[in-house]
Amino acid sequence: MFECDCPPDNCADKVRRYMEGERAAGDELVTKFSALVRSIVQRVLGAGRREEWDDACQAVFLRVFANLDRWEHKCPFCKWLAVVAARRVIDLGRLPDAMQRLPLNDVADERPVPSDGETIERIEKAVSRFPPEWREVWDMWREGTPREEMARRLKKSVRTVQYWLAEMLEQMRQSLGE
Repeated sequence: MFECDCPPDNCADKVRRYMEGERAAGDELVTKFSALVRSIVQRVLGAGRREEWDDACQAVFLRVFANLDRWEHKCPFCKWLAVVAARRVIDLGRLPDAMQRLPLNDVADERPVPSDGETIERIEKAVSRFPPEWREVWDMWREGTPREEMARRLKKSVRTVQYWLAEMLEQMRQSLGE
């Protein structure tokens, strides 16, 4: 079982540093918690979905880093991360073979953006919280760039771009109160 060593290894400080733009602090968190996340993924998805484990781990870390500002320091970071990871993997596990069946055109919401000022302000605020690579994907998506081209430009897999877009859409929905 995972043992937290937060007192000597200050995770809260790493989170703060990452939020201030120090990417290395985020890398340290991923290194420290990869085993924990992987064990949660393995337990929830099971051996029958072994080919999805790596992608699910990546989806968990995308969710964690996108929502770091929601950690309220009411519990140790490792416990918060474990809850977020478990919830994300349970969501991914609800649909059989969800990773393979995610249609490219269903990842992003194709509806036009309402033009009222409050909605635009909410969207801009949500986009400002995206990591730099996500903002690039967001801009390319708005321009209508195909996902394959986005992946090529960013040197990422199409699946990674799909996950990013799905997570961005989820955050947009949350910020718009849908």
